[in-house]
Amino acid sequence: MRSFFLAPLCALLAITASAEPTRSHVGPSVRDVVEFEQIIQPSDENGDLLKEQVSPDGTQAFIVTRKADVASDKNVYKIQLLDLTPVRLAAQRVPDPVTVFSAALVHDNSFDSPGVQNVQWHGDRSLVFLARLDGQSYQVYRLDVPTRELSQLTHEKDRIVAWAASQDMQRVVYTVQVPNPPMQDGDHGIVVGTQYFWAVKFGQRELAAQTRKYQNRLVDVGSQQPPRALGQSFTPAAATAPTISISPDGRWALLPRYEPERLVAWASQYPMIGALEKRFAWSTRVDPLQYFSTLATVSPRRMMAVRLEDGKEQTILDAPDDLYVPAFGKRQDRLWQGMGTSVVLAGTYLPAASDGKTSPASHVIEYWPDSGRWVDIATLKDRLEVAHPLRDGFLVVDGSGRREFHRQADGAWRESAEGAVPAGQHVAWTLSVTQGPNQPPDVYAAGPAGAMTRLTWLNPQFKADTWGSMKPYTWIDKAGRPWKGGLMSSSDTDSHTRHPLVIQTYGFAPDRFYIDGPNVSDGAFSGFAGRAFLREGILVLALPWNPEQGAAPEGHQAIQVFNEGVRSAIDSLVKAGKVDPEKVGIIGWSATGERVLNLLAFGDVPIRAATMADGDTNTLFSIPILYGALDRMWERIEKFNEGMPFGNTLDAWVRNDPNLHTDCIHSAVRIEGYGNVVKTNWDTYALLRRQQKAVEMVVVPDDSHSLLVPGDRMLSLQGNVDWHAFWLAGRTRTTPEVPSETTESLAAQYARWRQMAMLKDTDDARPQCVR
Repeated sequence: MRSFFLAPLCALLAITASAEPTRSHVGPSVRDVVEFEQIIQPSDENGDLLKEQVSPDGTQAFIVTRKADVASDKNVYKIQLLDLTPVRLAAQRVPDPVTVFSAALVHDNSFDSPGVQNVQWHGDRSLVFLARLDGQSYQVYRLDVPTRELSQLTHEKDRIVAWAASQDMQRVVYTVQVPNPPMQDGDHGIVVGTQYFWAVKFGQRELAAQTRKYQNRLVDVGSQQPPRALGQSFTPAAATAPTISISPDGRWALLPRYEPERLVAWASQYPMIGALEKRFAWSTRVDPLQYFSTLATVSPRRMMAVRLEDGKEQTILDAPDDLYVPAFGKRQDRLWQGMGTSVVLAGTYLPAASDGKTSPASHVIEYWPDSGRWVDIATLKDRLEVAHPLRDGFLVVDGSGRREFHRQADGAWRESAEGAVPAGQHVAWTLSVTQGPNQPPDVYAAGPAGAMTRLTWLNPQFKADTWGSMKPYTWIDKAGRPWKGGLMSSSDTDSHTRHPLVIQTYGFAPDRFYIDGPNVSDGAFSGFAGRAFLREGILVLALPWNPEQGAAPEGHQAIQVFNEGVRSAIDSLVKAGKVDPEKVGIIGWSATGERVLNLLAFGDVPIRAATMADGDTNTLFSIPILYGALDRMWERIEKFNEGMPFGNTLDAWVRNDPNLHTDCIHSAVRIEGYGNVVKTNWDTYALLRRQQKAVEMVVVPDDSHSLLVPGDRMLSLQGNVDWHAFWLAGRTRTTPEVPSETTESLAAQYARWRQMAMLKDTDDARPQCVR
């Protein structure tokens, strides 16, 4: 009995004695990180999209930024105009960007649907965009740039998710999400069938939980007529709204039609559709009766022309396009010519020829909707990624290659070397977003003879000597696979001392700015505090998705490779004298949350503290939670666990389900869940609590998978800094930083954690688990 009480007491004394609440190291605060101003349009700082944000006369361009304001718990969106006058650019005397529109939005909780989005030029003086203003639902607005006058073009009761307007802005075609509750008026129950668990349990009152159903509508701006429906409601692949297109003269729209019933036939006819069917259409192979699943991940589509005068549809080609599933419908592939006489349609297959033969490749065609005539412009070498307009032609990204086409005097198209002037850009200067691992994104103009002029200074507060430095870091695992990540440290890091380390998963891009979480794309920042860890004297390792060579396929082997990547990284840093092997933490989000859970249950890597932020899981509890969802989710779980929990694969499931081995988890675990529906990891939490292990669960009910509300981000990021600083460095905080936090609630936090430290010490003393 004496040893039982002595061990927790020693743990408590150790944590208390090592507490270091007084001195901060060099580095930004969590609030500094959360309130960093970011460019959200162009998305992912895409240079091609930025060129499309230049006005038609080439004299100005816009960007859209978002900056959190923690004090008000609002996100502030700005549309900023950049001066592109050549004389000023050449003299490097460009005026500061001018904010022509600003909106501070509360409850801005959807990263996938920003409060201000899809801003477009309509002429040289008007910007049209989709926004959620003054607490209303999303509507389409027109901003008159010289006068700053804002006009509302739509008055829609349902949520608008996509839009396109005619050049004169008198017609708007848009897509809405229509309510799709599982129980209709008058019903007293629900026959579940293959409906999604979340839709059945939460979809009656929550639009976000419902199985997505959309409808295209048309409104004539300024008329007294209500919007007209264009066709029937539909559910696209992966339930994500598509992009839509309207001719400049407002007479035609090009809209996708989804035809999942033709997948098998088209898969046999077009090789790339066949590859999609093989990779993503798990449901058709395993459940041909559609008894426990639905074909949701992949659904082939073809483009239809809709005459807006009467809503009549006409077939362009009776063949699908080559849209790849992960693109989720959001790509630009329709480029109108002139006022709408014709349209270039990129990335479409062709129907069978008169001899019955079918081209295996996708194509670029030009289509004249009034006559129904079309001509083949080019055969693509790979799948279309995106198409962009040029001043006298267009550019297509053909797989990893870029190809330009220009209109000739006789009306035909000619492919030429890349380098034409983009649409609207009439000057010798081109725009780009310049950034690096330690250089925040800003807009620059490149001119003749290599001249560069900076146009924005979005975050002047950033300085490498106070915000830390991210440098490439490479290592090799025991199988000889090279890994290329990044290691972040502060300017006051003592190179002769071993430091605590937090491993941030989900990828690393060596040419993009690293502020909070993984920098592979916008939005992968939930739970990750990044540079804010430096203030606590903690190093940060950015872990890539896979090694440079020898990456394992998706499934059980991928988990093993991940475990080896983590282990070898720690070994390398310990060997270099940089890291204390007893003070290592790790954070996983989304798909890497699942990898972290498996690492804790099955790995022998010395992880003292861990966070799983809204993570996936391959546990028994995830089977009902994910029932009826995207069919690939169950497929992924079966691959991870080498079968299902019945029949001749039961033993494999028991061997691979991490929650059947929670007795092997000795790390201090923080679990975060976002949204007001039941998520995975509740079973992990309950089982760890039952065993009196160190675990805390935090639910953020009013935000989404990529946290966006400033107060919610503060809660998550500051919570993770506190969690890892406590367990890895024995550091505590006494000053409230998170909205609604008090000195009393902060003291209660550390009282809970000190109790957990006692429990963890007892748990660590138990005999090794048996796997």
